[in-house]
Amino acid sequence: MADWKNDLESYLKEQKKTKRELKQHKEEMQKEVKIFLNEEVLPAFDDLKKEFRKHKRDAEIDNKKDWAVILIKKNKHKEFVYEVNINMDGGELLASKSIYFPNDKGKLKLGVEGKIHSSTNSMQISRIKKEDIIKDFLDAYKEVTRIK
Repeated sequence: MADWKNDLESYLKEQKKTKRELKQHKEEMQKEVKIFLNEEVLPAFDDLKKEFRKHKRDAEIDNKKDWAVILIKKNKHKEFVYEVNINMDGGELLASKSIYFPNDKGKLKLGVEGKIHSSTNSMQISRIKKEDIIKDFLDAYKEVTRIK
């Protein structure tokens, strides 16, 4: 009869330990996301914002805990939006992009979602650098805004 009590006690101790480990792992992941946003994504967006200002375009930057976005405006009209999203898949932190541009009526629509092209061809945030984000942004911006 005492065996079930020991079994229950062992199980509950393991659950508590596992819960603590999961919480610690989640905190570590959040820290990695914050570092990626602050050291790669936001500096890339800041550099782009400065350059666009030189060419009479406004840029607005916004970010939350797992994404960041830059909005480009030309003559106060929304011209282009580039968003970096961070997700966890299989224990890996991955970054992806979403691109929005105006339709014929000027309303923003989702154009492209997918991988941020990088020299390592990886979605892992540890392998995506500021320069990769800038290059990917510019490739998409030129494609969307090219006069046809």
